[in-house]
Order: sequence, then structure tokens, then C-alpha cells
Amino acid sequence: MKENKYNHSFWPSYVDIMTTLFAIMLVLFAVSYNRFKVKEVELRKLADKYEEIRSIYQAVENIDSTYFEFNPKYVKHIFKLQVTFQLKEFSLYKLTGDADGRVAEADSIRHHIVKAGMEIKRTIEQLQKNDSIKGDIKYLVVIEGQASSDGYNQDLYRNNDVLSYQRALELNKFWMKEGIDFSNMDKCELVVAGSGVKGVPRDSVEVNNQRFLIHIVPVIGNIRMNNTD
Repeated sequence: MKENKYNHSFWPSYVDIMTTLFAIMLVLFAVSYNRFKVKEVELRKLADKYEEIRSIYQAVENIDSTYFEFNPKYVKHIFKLQVTFQLKEFSLYKLTGDADGRVAEADSIRHHIVKAGMEIKRTIEQLQKNDSIKGDIKYLVVIEGQASSDGYNQDLYRNNDVLSYQRALELNKFWMKEGIDFSNMDKCELVVAGSGVKGVPRDSVEVNNQRFLIHIVPVIGNIRMNNTD
């Protein structure tokens, strides 16, 4: 029987093919493993940045509960101290207590307003001094005034929208007189606003809506993946 002329070359060729395939698989494995390690490092850095951002928001939310109550639904700090103004007034020296002989009570409210402002300032200063926060982060402080729905809407310049803004502006001026100036703090921006009778949240007892809402919002800029930059 004549021997098949292809028998001598079949197995060596098969071995060559398998060796080549194995080499290709080895190269692909090395490339994939290297890309996986790079991605793993990136994901670890992202996780670290996430924890950093979460710690910032947690620190803001945990501001002294003596003066503020954090509302997670609206992401706002509600000034717990009830500030009741005289009708159509916005000056902190024209509270109801100043008009009806309860001046000591009104002075106590003003004293606690100063303490609350100092607490906000202290919280921002602590965040600014935190060495673990490496990103370009600024803090937006919004003083939002509200008004009770009492039908005060005489004209374009005298209504609850304007009144609520005047109250917020007066609060900022009051704090500035006490040396609490958020606009002059490093990496801090101040916004004064009034939401009239349409802001949220609202209290079911209308007189309680003569109050202030404080927003402390971390503004996260360019957070670098490479901490050495």
C-alpha cells in the first residue's frame, strides 16, 4: 500500500498552528490583564472620589441641629428658630416682640440668629481646612427668605415676593454687622433670594412661614483623577 504523501507533514503543521494560537492567546491575555489593571486603578480612584464627595455632603447635612433642621426631600436647611416679623416688616429689629413689649424675647431671637450664622461659617471653614478634600470645590450659600400668605400684594414693589427678599437681605446685613460675611470667605459664594409664598417646604401654619431657609451647596469643579497634579 502506497503511503500517503501528506502523513509526514500533518502533525508538525498541527503543532505549529496550536503554538501560534497559544502565542496569540497569551498576548491577548497579557493585553487584557493590563487593561483590566488600569481600569481597576481608575475605578478605585473614582470610588475614593465618591467617598470624598459623600463626606462633604454628610458634613454639610450634619450642621448643628440646635439651629437647623435638614430637609432631605428638598435638600435644604430650615432655620428652626421662629422669626416672626411685624406685619409687612423686614427689619430684624421689628419683630413682633419689639412691638408688644417682649423686647427680651426679641433680643434672644437676634442672639440666636448670630449663633446660627457663626455655625454656618464654622462649618464652611472646617470643610475648607479638610486636607482630605483635594478637588476644586467651592461652597454656595443661599439665604432664602419666605413670607406668610397674608394677602400682602399691593403693587409690583410691595408684595410678598419683594418682602421675602428684603428679609433675606436684612438677615445677611445683620450677620455682616456681626462679622459674619460669607461673600468674603475663601471659595465661598453668597446668593440672597426670596421665594415669597411659593417656596418649599411650606408650613401648614402660615405664620410659621415667616422664616429663612439656608442652602449650603458644594459646587464641585474639576476633580482630578491624578492626586499628584
